[in-house]
Amino acid sequence: MLVYGLRLFVALITFGVGVAASWLIGFDRPARFEKRIFVDSVSETRVFVADAPRSACDLRRRTRVVMGGVLNEKAVSKPEPAYPPAARAAGVTGRVVVRIEIGETGDVVTAEAIDGPSLLRDAAEEAARQARFSPTRLSGEPVRVSGVITYDFWLR
Repeated sequence: MLVYGLRLFVALITFGVGVAASWLIGFDRPARFEKRIFVDSVSETRVFVADAPRSACDLRRRTRVVMGGVLNEKAVSKPEPAYPPAARAAGVTGRVVVRIEIGETGDVVTAEAIDGPSLLRDAAEEAARQARFSPTRLSGEPVRVSGVITYDFWLR
């Protein structure tokens, strides 16, 4: 009986060491098709390094993307979207969530509406493309930021 207890104790210690080691190196989810290095900071910002498309200039270039969450308050300039006439005539209101990626210079590179009424999505995407942000740096190096911004459409 003592042997089984000792084996169980060793197994539990081994399991605990493995869990602690995976937590310390940030193994909270597996990488899919690209190399990813996850780093948690005090503000829960996640950073990953992904292989960028190869170009003739630099075959080893890598892009860093910081996951920024909701970016409404971080915008230097966030223009209001124009209310589409068809949506106004139909009385459509609501919130549109747009997933954006901000380039190293602070300009919006991509914008895609992921939630909200379909009649309002195009206007929200267009307004998101015109938004401007201050450049984000990580260890002094400019990085891309991915996150969402929201637009509320209400009839007045």
